[in-house]
Amino acid sequence: MAVIGGGIVVAVIFIFGDSGGGGANSACDNALAPLGTSEISQAGFQAEDVGLTKVIQAASAQDLTAAEDAFFGEVHNFTHNVDPPIRAKNVGMAKDLCKTVIHIEEELAIDRRVDVIATDAARIRELLRDGAEALGYARPGG
Repeated sequence: MAVIGGGIVVAVIFIFGDSGGGGANSACDNALAPLGTSEISQAGFQAEDVGLTKVIQAASAQDLTAAEDAFFGEVHNFTHNVDPPIRAKNVGMAKDLCKTVIHIEEELAIDRRVDVIATDAARIRELLRDGAEALGYARPGG
């Protein structure tokens, strides 16, 4: 699973340049590319909140493999697929989500710093909680 995610990151970096050169900023002028399918609903946001909590817990426990497994798949797909509806309500929030998703993808594939992965996952979870509210859903996680 992580190999697929890493391949996506390499493609993003190749197309848009590395984040040190402003690639994430220019890449985030547009919505993230869709991945698979995701249920953009109250239940979808709740599931991703739980999934991101697992990423945070695994990274905080220094378990990179578990963090990768928890992120790549449904959680990763959701972060990409929810960008357009959030962007339609709040461009700044969507760009912040996009930048953070690209950063965690790079961390998981290249730098592999679990402390940064935990921080990025927490930021994504917070942005998705805000995004759920922006889309008219109850805020996940409490």
